[in-house]
Amino acid sequence: MDKRTLSAEQLEAVEHCYGPKMVIAGPGSGKTFVITKRLEHMIKAERIRPEDILVITFTKAAAVEMQTRFMALMKDEASLITFGTFHSVFFGILKRTYNYTAADILTEKAKYIYLKSVISVYPDINDDMIDSLISKISKIKNDGIRPEKFDDGERLFDKDTFCRIFYDYGNILKAEGKLDFDDMVLLCRKLFLNEPDILDHWRNRYKYILIDEFQDINPMQYEVVRMLSAPANNLFVVGDDDQSIYGFRGSRPEIMLGFKKEYPDATITILSDNFRSRDGIVRLAGTIISNNKERFDKKLKAVKKGGESVAILPFDERQDESNVIIELINSAKKHISFDDMAVICRTNTGAARYSGVLSAAGIPFVLKEKVTNIFTTPEAQDILSMFSYAHGERTRSNLLRFMNKPARYIRRCDLEEEDYSLEDLLTNPELKDYVKKNIRGLIYDLEKLKDMHPYAGINYIRKGIGYENYLLSEGKKRGKSRDDILELLDRISDTTRNVDDYFQWREWINEYDDMICESTQKKKAHGVCLTTMHGSKGLEYSLVILPDINEGNVPWKKCETAEEIEEERRVFYVAVTRAKEKLVLCYLKKNTENKVMPSRFLRESGLI
Repeated sequence: MDKRTLSAEQLEAVEHCYGPKMVIAGPGSGKTFVITKRLEHMIKAERIRPEDILVITFTKAAAVEMQTRFMALMKDEASLITFGTFHSVFFGILKRTYNYTAADILTEKAKYIYLKSVISVYPDINDDMIDSLISKISKIKNDGIRPEKFDDGERLFDKDTFCRIFYDYGNILKAEGKLDFDDMVLLCRKLFLNEPDILDHWRNRYKYILIDEFQDINPMQYEVVRMLSAPANNLFVVGDDDQSIYGFRGSRPEIMLGFKKEYPDATITILSDNFRSRDGIVRLAGTIISNNKERFDKKLKAVKKGGESVAILPFDERQDESNVIIELINSAKKHISFDDMAVICRTNTGAARYSGVLSAAGIPFVLKEKVTNIFTTPEAQDILSMFSYAHGERTRSNLLRFMNKPARYIRRCDLEEEDYSLEDLLTNPELKDYVKKNIRGLIYDLEKLKDMHPYAGINYIRKGIGYENYLLSEGKKRGKSRDDILELLDRISDTTRNVDDYFQWREWINEYDDMICESTQKKKAHGVCLTTMHGSKGLEYSLVILPDINEGNVPWKKCETAEEIEEERRVFYVAVTRAKEKLVLCYLKKNTENKVMPSRFLRESGLI
């Protein structure tokens, strides 16, 4: 091994082999390089058998990348090391003990179906709440607690109802002979506690354990790893407490912070050199994260110096922000490829919105996470049906979508099975006078809509026809927030700004649908990266643009406690540290109601 390629801190980490060790690896500090070099050192210098080594990562992609990088160093010996995720490693142990197969693992689709069946008997709980249920059930399992002890501050469900749902879901899994991913950890823990001989077998199998992204570990995973690594405790963990951003999945940064207390003889190495970003970006990142109280004190320093690397841009309107982001991308493409640029949003909704913005500007993009095509939402389908009907597509299916949104008391049974116009409906002698009056009003509205540009037409549908108030009223009954509804309608409206008329808009919608499909294909790799702050972890780009750095978005509006705000600050820190050469931060000074505030993270960092 050529030690000249390693810094003093990296060499210290690489040459550690025995006993507990924690390496704090800041952004761009060469973490993967250090891990692969350490594995090489263990095998070549320390003569440790590769079969005795277990490397655990948090994603399959990370495990494959680590193995691929190591194979470039060690060739055939790399295949003898076990690389895997927590779930794959634990499932492998259960498979050997209980003869489980892949067919026994519950798919995410099946989990949704099971929970939908469970909640069907509760009239106050609807399908929109299933994602929240899945998250809460996972947290309970990852923390190793009973549902009666769980309290995350949300009040979507009363405690008794939630506990019944939790146990009903567990009973279905048991009856069907299925395991969800969190059960793998719990069953492994139970196995090790109850069967010491089996635990000893696996301790002898994996004498040296390395865990990557240690800051993302949850309590149950940690407990199983501690059992597996004892009594020799050849446990080497690598991570960065400042990048612990998966609290919603059960990860606990305090586990990393308490590692030294758990293992008093452990040594700690901090990789403080940043090889990725220019010094202006590194200094800003350090200022941002220094406002967190619960963290290891560390000072990162950039290897790359100079350059105007950070820009902060305020905007009066969201459309102005979008226009400038398009200009920045088009200007940057003279020097770097689209593939080396990223627009990183706080949420998937933001990424979906900018897919529309970039698509309308003819800029290719790649979506790192799956997003919902906005035009498949019921709201967009309603609006498109009104436009379609107004422009001559007088189908029964179009009419059924919007005729009672808001309520006009038009009965389905009064419509013929085939194409049927509202004017024909007025000839029905059985219709009440107030219904006829409502129909005449709708005919008038649709005639007006026919001559409008789509942008004006959507505004007329929302305000003039009363569709917005209808959605807000229905949303209140179904637990949908006012802000989410209005944001969705604004996004639909934004897609019409660069078209000349309704027909061009429909043509663009079809092209956008094709682009969404293409951009999520693994084989497609060309275009500006559109991703969330969580999804950006581990990535890097020469140009990074962060839009909408405003209160309610960054930090997220539902985060209130000190712990939640600290995690939000870490999420922002992760996004900032993706930039290599240029970082652009955008925020709105106000919106139409003059309620928007710049993010506190910008203010406390002295940026505004």
